[in-house]
Amino acid sequence: MSKKTAKGKKSRPLPKQNLQISNSIARKSTAIVPSDYLLHAQDYPLYGCWIMASWQDQGLTPVVVARQQGPDRVMCAVYMVDLYCLGIKDVFVKMDYSLNRFERDLPQFCASDPIKCSVELAHEIIYGALEYAAKLGFQPHSDYHKQKADLMLDPPDAHPHLDHVSFGKDGKPFFVAGPYDNQQKIKFVLDTLRRTSGEGNFNFVAGLG
Repeated sequence: MSKKTAKGKKSRPLPKQNLQISNSIARKSTAIVPSDYLLHAQDYPLYGCWIMASWQDQGLTPVVVARQQGPDRVMCAVYMVDLYCLGIKDVFVKMDYSLNRFERDLPQFCASDPIKCSVELAHEIIYGALEYAAKLGFQPHSDYHKQKADLMLDPPDAHPHLDHVSFGKDGKPFFVAGPYDNQQKIKFVLDTLRRTSGEGNFNFVAGLG
């Protein structure tokens, strides 16, 4: 005999596939406390990846990587990527984020109309920028490690390179000083480029006063 709800209506069983997904998420949610979600981020299915619409022309783009944390919750990381020189310029991670709020904030994360991209492209941009910057002598923003933003990503060799991303501009590193870069930061970047690339082998735009 079928069980009935409090209103006297027969309860409808969840479709088998949805039930499996819900049970899988429930097992993960009860296995760890919220503060540990990030440590297990790679165990959660990818919800999606997004980039800025004009990323190929700007040389600077946010890359958003989100994972399904629960039936209506996501965890996400936003990486500000400088493809011309510095790699990961900034990053922040958000946990236990409602889907509604995430969808509402996504345009702000991408600084424009967000474009959904493949996980392969997102990883190629992030890991490629990290590798390019490291060759030039630059480490990612300190929050990349402090906030464990690397744990939101799949391993570097998990996805094939599509060769859709080039780094530097016109074959050279190109440093564009940001509005919050002080003279000490600008001097450090230029001195580093002179040491790693050689005078005349990079370009820059910076107001040195």
